Amino acid sequence: MRIMRRGGARVLSALSSPVRKTRAPRPPHSSAPAPGSAPSAPARTRRVRPGGGAAWRALAGAAVLALVLPASPAFADPPAALPSSVTPPDGRWQPAFDYDTDGCYPTPAIGPDGTVAGGLNTSGALNGSCRDSWDLDNTNSYSRAKCDPSGWCAYMYALYFEKDQTMPGCCGHRHDLEHVIVWVKDGAARYVSASAHGDYATRAASEVRWEGTHAKIVYHKDGWSTHAFRFAAGHDDPPENHAGTWQYPDLVSWNNFPSGIREKLVAADFGSARLALKDGNFEADLAEAAPSGIAFDPYA
Repeated sequence: MRIMRRGGARVLSALSSPVRKTRAPRPPHSSAPAPGSAPSAPARTRRVRPGGGAAWRALAGAAVLALVLPASPAFADPPAALPSSVTPPDGRWQPAFDYDTDGCYPTPAIGPDGTVAGGLNTSGALNGSCRDSWDLDNTNSYSRAKCDPSGWCAYMYALYFEKDQTMPGCCGHRHDLEHVIVWVKDGAARYVSASAHGDYATRAASEVRWEGTHAKIVYHKDGWSTHAFRFAAGHDDPPENHAGTWQYPDLVSWNNFPSGIREKLVAADFGSARLALKDGNFEADLAEAAPSGIAFDPYA
C-alpha cells in the first residue's frame, strides 16, 4: 500500500482540509446480525485598532488566502447500506469479523442510489470519525464465488473502510479494501486466505478459529504500517467492537446487487485501495492466494 504524506503550513492545512460532518447516532438495528447538543456560544471578535500594522497585515493575508483557496466541502456520512441479498453458500462461509480499536469500522462502499463512498482524510486519530457504534448497523460486505471443474470452490469477501491511517494526524491513504477467501471442497472449508498489504496469508482450516462455519478475522493495525486483516487468536475473544460480538455485515452476493449498482461499484476510483471482486482482479487474486498443491483453476 502506498504511503501518502501531507505537508504545508498549518494555516494552509486548516483552510484546505475537508471537515467531516458530525454524525447523528443511528437507532439500534432492528434485527440481530447474521452468524443534540446546545448551540455553542458565538466566538468573540477581537477589535483591531487603526494604525495596528501587524493586525492589518494579518487581516489582509487572511483575505488573500480566502480569495485564492476554494472553500472545502464537508464530507457526508457514509452511504446507506444495501439490503442484504445473499446466496446460501456465500452466507454459509461469510467470515465473522472484529475490528481492533486503533482503526475504522467497515462502512458501505456504495449506497442504494449509486452514491460511492467519499472516504476520509488521514488526519486526526487513527479511528477518527470512522468508529462510531452506529456504524455497525450501517455496513455491508460483498462476495463473489468461483467453483472449478476439480470440485474446489473459492468464496471471496470484501470489506470497505473509509481511511487507512498509519499514525495520529497523518500518513496512509483515503479508502481501504480488504478481502478474505474461503476455500471449500466436498462441502467443507479446507483453507482460508486473508489479505494484508496487497498480499494474502493462507492457512489450513485447522489452524483458523471459527464461529460455526465462519472463520474469525480481525481488522488491525500492522505495527508501524497500515491496517490489514489477520487471523483471530485466543486473545481476540471477546471481540473489541462496541457490540462485543463477532460481526456479520449485511452481505451482498455478486449476482444479487440492485440493478446498475454493481457496475458503479466496480467502476469507482478508490485510489490505492483495490477491489479484488472485479473482473481481472478476481481471477488474479484467486491465483495468487490459492493454497499450494491444490488443483484450482480460477480461469476455468
